[in-house]
Amino acid sequence: MVKALTASTYVPTFLAEVGVGAMLPIFALSVLAMDGSVAVASLAVGAYALGRLAGGAWIGRLAASIGPARASMASLTLLAAGSLACALSPSVVPFVASALVVGAGHAAYHVTRQSQINSLVTRAFRARALTTVAGTWRVGNFIGPLVGAGIIAAWGLPWAYAFAAVMVVSAMVALRTAREYAVPFVPHPHAVSKVRDVVRESWPILRTLGFMVMLTGGVRAARTVVIPLWAAHVGVSAEVVSLIFAVSAFVDMLLFYPAGAVMDRWGRRWTNIPSTLMIAAGIIALPFTTSVVGVMVVALVLGLGNGWGSGSLMVLAADVAPPASRDTFTGVWFILQDVGGLATPLVVSAGAAIALSAGIFAVGGTGLVAALGMYRWIPPWRRDVEARTAS
Repeated sequence: MVKALTASTYVPTFLAEVGVGAMLPIFALSVLAMDGSVAVASLAVGAYALGRLAGGAWIGRLAASIGPARASMASLTLLAAGSLACALSPSVVPFVASALVVGAGHAAYHVTRQSQINSLVTRAFRARALTTVAGTWRVGNFIGPLVGAGIIAAWGLPWAYAFAAVMVVSAMVALRTAREYAVPFVPHPHAVSKVRDVVRESWPILRTLGFMVMLTGGVRAARTVVIPLWAAHVGVSAEVVSLIFAVSAFVDMLLFYPAGAVMDRWGRRWTNIPSTLMIAAGIIALPFTTSVVGVMVVALVLGLGNGWGSGSLMVLAADVAPPASRDTFTGVWFILQDVGGLATPLVVSAGAAIALSAGIFAVGGTGLVAALGMYRWIPPWRRDVEARTAS
């Protein structure tokens, strides 16, 4: 099982995420280099986020029709095309459109690789498998910006996107040569693939636990917004902020496998709730910091919280998804997470109209609500039942 997961999922994920990691930090910088305004630069980042929503919406249905391996190949093809288009874009408009394609391909691959794992592992080993893929993409996203920085320094911004395209094509080659790619796909005999039907069927789950997942997705995304804003507020330089993020990301990478082992042994609440509480506590503590040391401590807490939650939302999706519509349901689940991430800057902005600390407190309070909802709606865990299921 481990060998199959490594060949079909972990290696392609690592290669693709190194490429994505090289692109994500420079979308806005590329627009500015094309003489676009700051507002238009933000639009490029927003286009990537909107593309993620679109990618999550359609790929689940495709995976249910042709199988997760071939749907992964389609997702990577879209991601490679978007990366290459970014490299070749001569002006702002085609570049923003290309960023949207990158977002769609990236989100689609998130959904399909989870579908691949779901098809290969039993429920008793699911958390370790999914947290490992989450850790793999964290490592890739950590390495990607470092490699991208060297490429940009040597040859310029467009070559970072070209590097990303090469890495994604390498992921496609790795996936195509995996033995699992050649296994014929047998669709579920009662498969439900229309998004509308899946939402209707799963509405009791989506309006409760799914809503908490949306809040959690927003709180997790908040650290990329609140840390830079508050750091600038207390006079921390941009270079030091980058270093703080690097240290936080390193801590984040260390916890994915222990988190998966705990989920498989003691249940999903033992990671989802502490993770969300740590992130919420860190965000609430941030406005009380007045120096670089304080901001660094908060960033470390956020890194620990995010790392302890590695893959946990994916595991919940796999646990509660209806068997006949698992792939499409996973796509809807990812959309909820991304909607939460899109809403976070709006919450911070609305609160900042009063004071920056008010917006940060609002996001932290949302995290406390999410943790309470997780406790209420995450299904109870029975280790003895899971062991019998695995055997």
